[in-house]
Amino acid sequence: MPLITSRIPFNHENPYRSVRPATSKIIFLSFEGSVTEEEYFERISDLFSEIRSKIQFISVAEDAVHTAPKCRTSEQAKILSKVRPKQLVERIEQFKLEKNDIYQFTQYPDDEFWIVTDVDKNWSNEMINPYDGKTYYEEWNDAIAMCQAKNYGYAISNPFFEIWLLLHHDTPTDTDKAFAVTDTHAYEKTDHFRTRLRDLFAPLEDKKHINPSDYNIEKVKSAISRAKELHLNKADLCPKYFTTTVYILLNKIMEMLPQDEQ
Repeated sequence: MPLITSRIPFNHENPYRSVRPATSKIIFLSFEGSVTEEEYFERISDLFSEIRSKIQFISVAEDAVHTAPKCRTSEQAKILSKVRPKQLVERIEQFKLEKNDIYQFTQYPDDEFWIVTDVDKNWSNEMINPYDGKTYYEEWNDAIAMCQAKNYGYAISNPFFEIWLLLHHDTPTDTDKAFAVTDTHAYEKTDHFRTRLRDLFAPLEDKKHINPSDYNIEKVKSAISRAKELHLNKADLCPKYFTTTVYILLNKIMEMLPQDEQ
């Protein structure tokens, strides 16, 4: 399990922690994206260092994620590129079984588990996962149903996580919003949002890597405010319009801060 609080190499015989951090609540995150999302939430843990140990990652491929993104082998990158939302939920379940002796989950009912995923191809009825024969859309529905049944959170960006990054720097335009995946507009592969970030002087290096200095507390608060405005129906957690519910997860994280820093 890659913990934000540690950078030592992964070792099955020598896990990052032998005991639970001294906290009454931990938020565990399982990402569909293995680079940008991971780096962003590492930046969040740096910004809110008081609660660093309360934000931890659950990996679908532990050894691959424990390797620094720029040092990953092609095989590790291939493994991570195949991660699907349903796998994120299944990995949470496996993690809870494997790590219960360390984290004592039944004694800490306030712990939260979240998946962080994009809409992009996940609403496709044409694309088939060869491993189970289901369409991406069927798998998506399975993943969301599993989250709801287990009371796990899910932070969804439509169409991509990059729009959450964009909201730190600018208000979205009508052109931005036209890329949303809806009932009438299918997923469209594009570099539009990476270009927008570059033009706003917050480029993604090699199309994946963030510059931590581009994200500070005030920018995070701006992103939260803009995302709230975009989320037209707060009861709609899988919106078929341009928005991101990552702000809900950020609010959960900030609620753990000391009262005078929220």
